[in-house]
Amino acid sequence: MRRILTLILLMAIAAGVAALLARTVVRTEVTDVFTAPAPVTEVTIETGAGSIAVDAGPDDALTARITRGYAFFAPEIITTTSGGRVVLDTDCPVLGVLTGCSVGFDVTAPPDAAVRATSTAGSVMITGMSGVTSVRSTAGGVAVLRSRSSDIRASSTAGDVVVEAETAPQRIEASTTAGGVTVTVPRGAYRIDASSGTGSVDLQGISDIPSATRLIIASASAGDVTIRAR
Repeated sequence: MRRILTLILLMAIAAGVAALLARTVVRTEVTDVFTAPAPVTEVTIETGAGSIAVDAGPDDALTARITRGYAFFAPEIITTTSGGRVVLDTDCPVLGVLTGCSVGFDVTAPPDAAVRATSTAGSVMITGMSGVTSVRSTAGGVAVLRSRSSDIRASSTAGDVVVEAETAPQRIEASTTAGGVTVTVPRGAYRIDASSGTGSVDLQGISDIPSATRLIIASASAGDVTIRAR
């Protein structure tokens, strides 16, 4: 029995070493460019492992730089364009996941397009957009910067969440399970629902006005929550 356990342990170590070598020695990285013609009104991006960045562009078209990283087993990129809606999705083979398959997106989109972005393991950053914004990361930070959107939803399971609004939004929902939440908005009247499980809640230059029509919901299970007006 001891010899069998020893053999199993050695096999597990060998598999781990093989995976490490696959990630570091024979890993391939390829960048492709995808474009969608104007007008683009809605963008949905989903990736398993990899970061997502969306920036406001100069026109109504969309350009995406898609970077695939893999060892032996290349991920599939799935793109769909229909009626102004663009979907960018990924599919890593099962063995590809074991060897570090990842897909990152760097997207330039029309400023007023709605954005939905999800990463299982990676950061998500949305900059300068004014359409409805809904972003999430399971393991990574989330940031919505220079936003002019009236409706912002940002969440992370393990990472900080930052929302910075240039114009007063109608609704913000920002939450994280493990990390901090920081929300910055223009001065004005807001209804605020803020909570933290093990951290503190800090309101800076802003107060809860129950009759306000604009709403900020911010929560952290393990981390601080800061809401401030500039």
